[in-house]
Amino acid sequence: MSHQSGNLLFAFIDDRLDERMRADYPDGVAAYQEDWLKAHHLALAHADAVAAGDGERAAQHLGQLQELADGWDDHPDHPVRTAA
Repeated sequence: MSHQSGNLLFAFIDDRLDERMRADYPDGVAAYQEDWLKAHHLALAHADAVAAGDGERAAQHLGQLQELADGWDDHPDHPVRTAA
């Protein structure tokens, strides 16, 4: 378990949220902020768990980030696709 796995997922989610907000602007700003904060908190929690050596908690937060990213599972830049 590494910081990189969480960072890759968060960067992907952040990019998709930015795209969605721009497409829905100005109505999409509130949803963007809410979803971005959720993803950011998960990424920070993952990083904290990795730093603490708590693999179980890190995996849990990484799984939650993955669930968020799966909303765009058909996107060509999805981390699962680029890792394959």
